[in-house]
Amino acid sequence: MAGIDILYLLDRLEEVLNSGSRVPFMGSRTLIDEQECLDILDQIRVALPEEIKQARRVTAERDSILAEAEARAQQIIREAEERAAEKVQEHALVRQAQARAEQIEAEAERRCAEMRREADEYVYETLLNLERDLDQLLQTVRKGTRALRGATESGYPSRRAGPAS
Repeated sequence: MAGIDILYLLDRLEEVLNSGSRVPFMGSRTLIDEQECLDILDQIRVALPEEIKQARRVTAERDSILAEAEARAQQIIREAEERAAEKVQEHALVRQAQARAEQIEAEAERRCAEMRREADEYVYETLLNLERDLDQLLQTVRKGTRALRGATESGYPSRRAGPAS
């Protein structure tokens, strides 16, 4: 069930709602297959945690990329410091090593900042897409709930209420 796309389920729910029969003399009232709508909603409830897990995986992936970038930056800094220490014996070489170490450190910080920015941008876009999908899902669920409530309030018994007496 985890492979089912939420947008596909929302489309199915919309089809069921749109394919209902109009009730004569009742204006915009429509008869729909309540059980089919409830089944689709159950499938959405099962699929939704996968979307949330995906967002968490993206966040974890971003954190991993940032940690890797910071570790690489630290490694570059350590390497620069080691090289500088080896060249302390010659005064001119010491100055060159210090300058190079600063360049490497600045480059590492620039690379780290760039990787962080790209990772944040990726996570931001993914979360925006997830938010949009969840908003669509919520709108569809609310629309289905209103339609079901309207059918129930117009005198049609709910299938969940049990047999009529």
